[in-house]
Amino acid sequence: MPDRSFRLSPTSDGQTPIVHFWSGSGTCRGVVVIAHGMGEHALRYARLSGALVQEGYVVYANDHRGHGRTVKDASQLGDFGPEGWRGLIDDELQLIRRVRDEHGLPVLLLGHSMGSMVVQDLITLSSDLLAGAALSGTTAVDVMAAATAQAAVEDSGDNAGTDLFTSFNAAFEPVRTESDWLSRDPDEVDLYVNDPLCGFTVSDESLASLMEAGVAYSSDAATKAIRPDLPIYLFAGDADPVGLGGVLVTQVADRYRRAGISGVKLKLYAEARHEVFNETNRGEVVRDFITWANGICRSDAAKGASV
Repeated sequence: MPDRSFRLSPTSDGQTPIVHFWSGSGTCRGVVVIAHGMGEHALRYARLSGALVQEGYVVYANDHRGHGRTVKDASQLGDFGPEGWRGLIDDELQLIRRVRDEHGLPVLLLGHSMGSMVVQDLITLSSDLLAGAALSGTTAVDVMAAATAQAAVEDSGDNAGTDLFTSFNAAFEPVRTESDWLSRDPDEVDLYVNDPLCGFTVSDESLASLMEAGVAYSSDAATKAIRPDLPIYLFAGDADPVGLGGVLVTQVADRYRRAGISGVKLKLYAEARHEVFNETNRGEVVRDFITWANGICRSDAAKGASV
């Protein structure tokens, strides 16, 4: 299904991220905003967006700073720009406010991997803008930051702090590619490997700004700022190295529960790896997400009808 696109309004550092969107012709029940992961881009979610449109959703997905068609040339890949992670969050807030005003419908924010970190940060700032938040392939960034810092202390060489990232494939040997940790489906892995807008990491400065934010938004004070009735859905593969096989995903879910958030749901898919929407059981993953989203939109509609 073809997408359409537009650019966000220029920010203080001149960034104008591009936004892709998909919609159908029938009655719309809600809006899904997708935040993609590191080293990929929004159009990789076209198949998921098509399934959501069939269910009555309008879908928006922006190419983050340093990613996809937002960049002017390959030299900018992985660079969040002068405002770093905070600028990336401001972009997402601009998009969410825009689609809320335009549609007047419940807005669900779905983030995968780095995009799930966008979700974790944003809901501590403006959870009132969302009807629900979903985190795919997420992790506890503060734990990762501490592990990276410890690795840097123990390894003073040129590869200090990189073991956390280079070891992702280790559990899946023998491997075909360096990206086998993404999915059990070799065709999906090959699509990623052969995509010139995939497979890179962000700059040191950009990563540092993400890690700093991740420590801040993971604090008890930050999580307690999330409104307690916000539905939050966390899901991942139990073989996903980013979430340490579900351990860090569970830790994030437990943080939200300790903060008094009542609607926290967690699901781990057996043997699935990092990109669950591109996994061999992706049909199940999509159906589960749509079931969760439909439940929120029905509840929101009922609240509106009772007012």
